Amino acid sequence: MKWNEKTLALSVFLIVSLAFIGVALFSETLGEGGDSTTHYMYALLGLTHPAYFFVHWAKPLFTLLAAPFTLLGFTGMKLFNVLCSIGAAYLANGTAKEMGIKHWYWTAPAVLACPLLFPVTLSGLTEPFSALLLIASVYTYLKGGEKLGLVLASLLPFVRSEGLVILSVVAVLLLLKKDFRKLPLLLVGHVIFSFAGWYFYQDLLWVFTKIPYATTTSVYGSGDWFHFVNQLYFCLGPITFLGMCIGYLVQTEQWYRLKNKAPLESIFLVHGISMAFVVAHSMFWALGIFNSMGLNRVLVSIFPLCGIIAIQGLSAITLKIPNIYAKVFYGIWVILLLAFPFFENPASTRFNEAMRLTPEHVFMKGTLAPYLEKHFPTNRYLAAEPEIALFTSRDFFTKDIWVYPGTQLKDYTIYKGDVMIYDSIVMTADRGISLTQLRSAGIWEQDTVFTYINNHRQVDNYYLFVNRANNK
Repeated sequence: MKWNEKTLALSVFLIVSLAFIGVALFSETLGEGGDSTTHYMYALLGLTHPAYFFVHWAKPLFTLLAAPFTLLGFTGMKLFNVLCSIGAAYLANGTAKEMGIKHWYWTAPAVLACPLLFPVTLSGLTEPFSALLLIASVYTYLKGGEKLGLVLASLLPFVRSEGLVILSVVAVLLLLKKDFRKLPLLLVGHVIFSFAGWYFYQDLLWVFTKIPYATTTSVYGSGDWFHFVNQLYFCLGPITFLGMCIGYLVQTEQWYRLKNKAPLESIFLVHGISMAFVVAHSMFWALGIFNSMGLNRVLVSIFPLCGIIAIQGLSAITLKIPNIYAKVFYGIWVILLLAFPFFENPASTRFNEAMRLTPEHVFMKGTLAPYLEKHFPTNRYLAAEPEIALFTSRDFFTKDIWVYPGTQLKDYTIYKGDVMIYDSIVMTADRGISLTQLRSAGIWEQDTVFTYINNHRQVDNYYLFVNRANNK
């Protein structure tokens, strides 16, 4: 084998990919946040209850494809997401090559080196598969398979709701190209899932009526307009973030210089989609709409595009300076890119934390779950954290076994013996249920209080209440 820059880059990609797979197989993490576990449970239970494959919140296409992997337990779910991230990085390489970017072979390592990718990949979250499907559609389109690329893009809303934003950008591209006959291909995903889920909803419009984020309000409040722009720095790391900024400037200069001869396809599908994605989430969070939580993990969906733009910026610099300086610059950039995730700073990857159970999960598994199984083995649980269901082998979706409390407890029939598992964060912020409300209801008797150190290294509590009076 002849060792050169391309061989080195592809070797790094292979080594990192194998490391990702190894961590997925042997780490104990469940990912951070209840959504990770909930997506896993939808996929797992969908194998025996097919209706779960068509729950809009759970993202039907993700659930369908992840389901076979759940036969290996949560390890299988992590393996599925790792394969998605590796595949997305590989296709980012191909896309950069198709765009004629000089150092295209460093795109995959740049994507895998993004600090936030590691913890999000080791979870049941939908972003890694969203990234794979997005870059697959872009790569296929730029490679010449325009129709197939559009069909793949049409499936994005059934992996992440932001897919609708992406389809809007693609539609504008087709309009500018006057390629009107291909516009209907962007509806293929909705047509497929409309008919596929009709049996369960008896409604062909369920793909629109059941969207959980179709609201002009948000229970999570709102935030700063530049929140997601700032988060890009921490999610990508400063090396890739800087390269991405340069890449945008390079593409803007090229568009201005070439005018009508500028490559509209790559401009819209790579730069346009990534920018529209960030702008849309910034608007949702700043305006407090569509139930946006301001979560930075959503940015993982565009990491392959960000990697491409960053390498485009790097390549542009090396082309504009003398060869000897270009090689020095290039070498330093690569070393920093690969080394930075290991530096101890706010924008680095926290490998130890990402591979282990969170402190809250350790508490649930080692203390809370054994207590519940010993003292309340047959009682119905009312709780907002799905990991508790996982550690107690409970069916999270069967209302005779488990109730996910709504914002108003009066919406539910509460029975004698029901156990309320109250955490002081999710129950208050997400469910709108306060300790004062429970204690003043007159039917809940406090059983015990558990104290533990939470994910933010702060003292936190879990309260157990038991219903001692039938409130039917």
